[in-house]
Amino acid sequence: MKHTLSIFLSIAWLGALALLPGHARAARQSDFGGSDGTEAALIGILYDLKQNQQGKPSDVTEESYPSVVGEFINSDWDEGVLNRYFRVSRPVYATRIFIRTITADQAPKAFGVSEVVEPRLWLVHYKGQVVAPMDGVYRLAGFADDFLAARVNGKTELVSGRFDCIPPDVTWSSSEPDGLPIGNGAIRYGDWFSVKAGEVIDLDVLVGERPGGIFSAWLYIQRKGETYPQRDGFPVLPVFQLSEGQPPASDVPYSPPRESSVWKTLQ
Repeated sequence: MKHTLSIFLSIAWLGALALLPGHARAARQSDFGGSDGTEAALIGILYDLKQNQQGKPSDVTEESYPSVVGEFINSDWDEGVLNRYFRVSRPVYATRIFIRTITADQAPKAFGVSEVVEPRLWLVHYKGQVVAPMDGVYRLAGFADDFLAARVNGKTELVSGRFDCIPPDVTWSSSEPDGLPIGNGAIRYGDWFSVKAGEVIDLDVLVGERPGGIFSAWLYIQRKGETYPQRDGFPVLPVFQLSEGQPPASDVPYSPPRESSVWKTLQ
């Protein structure tokens, strides 16, 4: 039954993508993505870990939240782990993960479920197939309050966030010290991976909030060998994005978009 349910919900992911007429829809915008529009994008699904699939209270608490996140990552991002919890049926579509510091209740509002999902103990799983703009060795970097992780072609490449929200049993760690201070933390660098121009890769991004209050998340991209502006001895990286537009104005540091930072999704 567990495997059947996982297969069914994975098909639901594909069904949601198939409904897009060659492009993700994003007319009503939020910090988490749009509900309708014309730009290709990552599809994002909200999970409320406080509830089970029937909307009944689960046993997840602030103390156990990191362990559930860790179980998901250590299971090779098996959606069956998250599908034990309340899964919002309506997705959002995001061309970047660049979420300014906002109140955590903006997540349920973005997904249209503020009446049934309290602004804590939630996760948003973004996924899609993205296309590299040019040959190179790249890495993702970022930070979130409370949690951010990214996976490329089935391999976890980045785990970042508040120290008390990092799952204790996730073995991934950055190969170098943290970078530029951001929000109430600092940018963490992911692992390097090689791609060819036009190569399609599977990308997953996970962001989450544990206690409620405020939330933020930023995902950057770096290409080895490129020169970036410097601040306090750290590179100021461009935002990873799937459109050519400038990211929203913010006091969070980032460099202007460049060819290597603007990827595409499959049409």
